Amino acid sequence: MTELSKTLTFAAVALVLSVVALLSTRDRVVQSEAFNDQGQAFYPDFKDPLACTDLEVVDFNAATAEPLRFRVMFKNNRWVIPSHYDYPADARDRLSKTAAALMDLAKDTIRTDSPENYEAMGVIDPLDTKNTTLKGRGKRITLRDASEKVLADFIIGAEIKGGDSKGAEPKDRAVQHYVRLPDQKRVYGVKIKAEPSVRFADWIETNLLKLDASHVRKVVFDNHKVSLDQGIEQGPILTIERKDASSPWTMEGVSEDKELDPDKLRAMADALADLKIVGVRPKPAGVTRELKRSGDKDFNFPKNVLTSLASRGFFPTRDGQMLSNQGDVRVFTDEGIVYALRFGELALGSGEDLSAGQSDDAEKAAEAKKDDPKKPAGSAENRYVMVTAWYDPSLISKPKAEDDAPKPVTTPGTIPARPFADNPNDPAVVAREKAKKEKAERDQKDYEKKLADGKKKAEDLTDRFGPWYYVTPGDSFRSIKVDPVALVRPKKAETPGGPGAGGLPPGFPSGGGLPGGLPPIQP
Repeated sequence: MTELSKTLTFAAVALVLSVVALLSTRDRVVQSEAFNDQGQAFYPDFKDPLACTDLEVVDFNAATAEPLRFRVMFKNNRWVIPSHYDYPADARDRLSKTAAALMDLAKDTIRTDSPENYEAMGVIDPLDTKNTTLKGRGKRITLRDASEKVLADFIIGAEIKGGDSKGAEPKDRAVQHYVRLPDQKRVYGVKIKAEPSVRFADWIETNLLKLDASHVRKVVFDNHKVSLDQGIEQGPILTIERKDASSPWTMEGVSEDKELDPDKLRAMADALADLKIVGVRPKPAGVTRELKRSGDKDFNFPKNVLTSLASRGFFPTRDGQMLSNQGDVRVFTDEGIVYALRFGELALGSGEDLSAGQSDDAEKAAEAKKDDPKKPAGSAENRYVMVTAWYDPSLISKPKAEDDAPKPVTTPGTIPARPFADNPNDPAVVAREKAKKEKAERDQKDYEKKLADGKKKAEDLTDRFGPWYYVTPGDSFRSIKVDPVALVRPKKAETPGGPGAGGLPPGFPSGGGLPGGLPPIQP
């Protein structure tokens, strides 16, 4: 081989080696860049939380080996919960805040690329049907826009111990979790502020009546009972009243040696103000319309509607009443609102079986008895309730003019405090009359505002209650639907020598003088 040939051969080999080295180095750089995505955003194109109109959360129930799905959607210009018959999602702000928090998630730390670690980290997809393990399932959260385009999709796994953001305020505190994207192998450590819930109660206004107990002025207990076997059993109708929030409750027919139990009444008022929603079922079409017309004519329900009502303990009568198998309670407020709570059948169950159940399941209602041997373990005894509300302006106190105030009683022969008429031109009289007129105008405006507010609130409540049967806790039912006997207790005797006997401390004689044992006062 000539020298020229050797030189060309060495140059060719060197060129090949240089190319190989360049390609090898480039591969390592590409691999390094692909591996080192720490600190980057998961979804950099997701920049507007208001673009999210659909949030789905999937958790996993290891006891039943089934995924738990919950969804909130913007539908027909309102946020609804499809799994619960499109019940309104009152917690609208929660969705936008959740979307904003998930939008900002970044790949804080890289944890693993090995699927062998998924179970320990809790990032197995809860929707993965190929994987047979029940442990290590994470919570999958998917956000979509109005066109069903996926904006973000995460599997949130177990909490990383010691990963809290120390020193942060509780509302701003982020907790580190293992996070994986469903179509990727890599697992990251991510600080998360918002972790959406699959609980129905976390997305709705759970306070059923939106009632302030201080506004309650009268409660009527209608203690009838209805059953298909025994018909109507009419019990006592009791009424308790009070003049204002600070006045004691009174009830007709209480003997002098008895009194109303303030603890029971306080518990009742608190239960009304905090009556919770634990489940909803839709009423059959037409029930709300017929209830509104019930004062004008008889109910006119088809057989399927009657079956639906009866399965939950509600029975329309020929004279336009709606009776329930556990009677009803009517609550009158000084806002001009009257609530009617009709308590029906038991609703047993837990989880989604309780919160959503089935829209029309007469068989389940028939089985829902206290002594039912098929009663699921751990089931809570909740109660169906049908709520209606209407407006009664007579409940709102009218303003009283000064001329309507009680006149002082004078004894014949005595001189009145002001025997002569006021001089209408006296500046003091003019100022007084002006102040009186202005006060009367303010009181009238306040009264008219109360009337308008009461009417609007009644309309809003009617729209809210109209389409639904509600399920409420059994404890609340027992606190509100009080046994008439339990409302009354023996009157407590006054302590002798106490405030009712002149207000003297114990040990002082009621007739005056000093306690025994002390020397007499010397003149």
